[in-house]
Amino acid sequence: MIITLGLWLPEELDPYGEGPAADVLAQQLTEFSHAHPDLQVEVTVKKAYGRGGLLDFLRTARAAAPSVLPDLIVLDAADLETAAGSGLVQPLDPLLAPAEMTDRFPFAAELGTVGDQTLGLVVAADMQHMAYRPALLDSPPVSWMHVISPPVSFLFPAGGRDRQINDATLIQYLACGGQLTNPEGRPWLDEEVMVSVLGFYSDCTSIGPISPTYHTPAISPTVVLNITDADQAWERFKAGEGEMTMVRASRYWLEADETIAAASIPTRDGRPFSIARGWVVAMVANDPARQSLATLLLEWLVSPDHSAQWTQTAGFLPGTRGALRLWDISDADRAVLRNTMEAAVVAPPPEAMATTGRAMQEALEALLRRRVSPEDAAAAAGDILGQ
Repeated sequence: MIITLGLWLPEELDPYGEGPAADVLAQQLTEFSHAHPDLQVEVTVKKAYGRGGLLDFLRTARAAAPSVLPDLIVLDAADLETAAGSGLVQPLDPLLAPAEMTDRFPFAAELGTVGDQTLGLVVAADMQHMAYRPALLDSPPVSWMHVISPPVSFLFPAGGRDRQINDATLIQYLACGGQLTNPEGRPWLDEEVMVSVLGFYSDCTSIGPISPTYHTPAISPTVVLNITDADQAWERFKAGEGEMTMVRASRYWLEADETIAAASIPTRDGRPFSIARGWVVAMVANDPARQSLATLLLEWLVSPDHSAQWTQTAGFLPGTRGALRLWDISDADRAVLRNTMEAAVVAPPPEAMATTGRAMQEALEALLRRRVSPEDAAAAAGDILGQ
């Protein structure tokens, strides 16, 4: 008797789509059925968000047609807490070996955790790092001072999305220890940290006392304010602008050629840092017998060899150290990724970004567009938040 396991996937991970990544995932699912002749996988592909999306359909089916529910589902990690709160997904801790849990990068463990329970395992992650031109830079800058003197021209999005600060600046703020909420959970801006970040940008626009012998500043306010996301920065960089740029890993590892190299993001103290987002696979089945069978498929998908093969083909980052070790890249590239992934944190919740993130964007634009001092721009942002 053949048992069918249901797997719901977002369109972004469609194994029936076009391209090498779809082919790899489809082949892995076929090989799973060959390895387990009594099991077959039925894949349902839906849009990730909104009405009729994965979470919405899961909630609706649970109430109206539980027989169509999948055994496993891949969700945006940002939706995992909502799914857990509705009782739609089950804890994985009792089902998985400790080694599978400890091999995860810290960000991956956090993306899959709700409360004190593991409810998802990362199948695909994304975060930003730097790309630079080795022909122009012997080595990439690791700290702010290395960017400023001598000036290294770099691209990053400063235009904001939905009037909120971009990850490029948020990464710098968080890397300096900044927080978006106070201990009571209210929106809050660490003005001292914000002054430091804005001071760095101010120095980057200067050709004065910091680097008097150079005539081109590290950043052009007009250019970066017209860039609203990392993809735009990457496109301009590929077209020949700048010596380095912010880039999403999911673009870089698919598109970079031999004239471009990867690097960690320069921070105040020179330590790698980034912000991670991702897709997680979660258990929907609540029957112990089906959970046992579904766990076979889950472990198949996240095993280091399968994860490495699919994520590298798709351009996503894996959630485990074991999978990254199997990526076919240089030791230097692996070190850049490993160091960044070990230090990356999970993206702040939307509520925090809608408040503090908007105040931060106001401060950044005040500095770059109106030449307000870092101190005054940060103070005005604090005023917006009622500090």
